[in-house]
Amino acid sequence: MKKYQQLAEQLREQIASGIWQPGDRLPSLRDQVALSGMSFMTVSHAYQLLESQGYIIARPQSGYYVAPQAIKMPKAPVIPVTRDEAVDINTYIFDMLQASRDPSVVPFASAFPDPRLFPLQQLNRSLAQVSKTATAMSVIENLPPGNAELRQAIARRYALQASLFLLMKLSLPPGR
Repeated sequence: MKKYQQLAEQLREQIASGIWQPGDRLPSLRDQVALSGMSFMTVSHAYQLLESQGYIIARPQSGYYVAPQAIKMPKAPVIPVTRDEAVDINTYIFDMLQASRDPSVVPFASAFPDPRLFPLQQLNRSLAQVSKTATAMSVIENLPPGNAELRQAIARRYALQASLFLLMKLSLPPGR
């Protein structure tokens, strides 16, 4: 048993035996360090353990007090281990894919953003504007190595940051 657990057990027994009554102020962390001879972190950890178990409560700027009704937290029930069963993984995959269509499900593991977050009105306006002004040559204008003005702007930006960057080495994907 670790030192903080020993101290927590000692204080728990004192509370159970009535040495500390509900509402009594426990020794401050510094006082408990002096009384027990343990480190500040050990005492702090013991108090936190007792607090998480419901034996004591912390009051800001006031210290630790015995809980009004020091209740022993029930131990977690022992759940029997079940036997292995054959699992049809396809069922789970299809369930996950189906759940992705549900708007109330948030896909935290997805690499794709939620389409509801897209600024569709602005994108539609931009697409309409580009489609009105596009020429037959604009489709092939920006093939690799990419738009010359954009490549120069990127090279200037990197040059300002003291990076050696050759304009000729810069290649942009199609459409840039």
